[in-house]
Amino acid sequence: MDKALEIGKVSATGSFQLFIGVATSTIIMAVGTIILARLMTPEEYGLYSVALIPSYMMILFREWGVNSAITKYTATLRAQNKPEDTCEIIKTGILFETATGITLTLISILLSSFIAATVFNRPESASLIAITSITILAGAILTASQSSFIGFERMELNALTLICQAIIKSVASPLLVFVGYRALGAVLGYTISAIAAALIGLAALYLIILKNLKIKNPEKTSLSETLKKMLHYGIPLSISSILGGFLAQFYA
Repeated sequence: MDKALEIGKVSATGSFQLFIGVATSTIIMAVGTIILARLMTPEEYGLYSVALIPSYMMILFREWGVNSAITKYTATLRAQNKPEDTCEIIKTGILFETATGITLTLISILLSSFIAATVFNRPESASLIAITSITILAGAILTASQSSFIGFERMELNALTLICQAIIKSVASPLLVFVGYRALGAVLGYTISAIAAALIGLAALYLIILKNLKIKNPEKTSLSETLKKMLHYGIPLSISSILGGFLAQFYA
């Protein structure tokens, strides 16, 4: 009974912390977006919005359920007191997300001119699309870190990354637009916030969680076997999210 009560208290606390993080970051982002829209002309804001679409679409194909697997297996292995296996799951997940992020980022950069000219009929947005492509990789690293935080029930770290990203974006984008960079400034602020959040998430994951894991006898587990197990769990979960995200972008 005491154990069930303790689990309930931890879950409730974590949910509240995550709610605070999401709510706070949403409010900050809303304020930042309003300020940004007032500083830009409709044409500039439209160009900025167009530049974000390709990276949003690429992100849908980055998610193969590995982040869900990170959360699931870290929570399970923690309960079983297996820090070595927990560390292996996180390492494999981050490596996979990084590799996928790099691949899709390069594809997006290489296709930026084609997408800008042919798909959107806005050739001037090519450089902006190329810049926002970096957020595909940054988002991959950040999401893997956040999934690990959830698995360790450290929701406050998840909230921290959300709030930091919102603050940086809401300050950097309007500031760069104000000093004269216009649509480029908005895109740079958006990209900088994604990179900063990824670095903060990765640093927090290492310094607060991984560094404190008591790994006594590290075992050399096959990376491919670990990844195979994670994909076997995650891919069925990812199919619906990929389809839902694609349809949301298509009908938006």
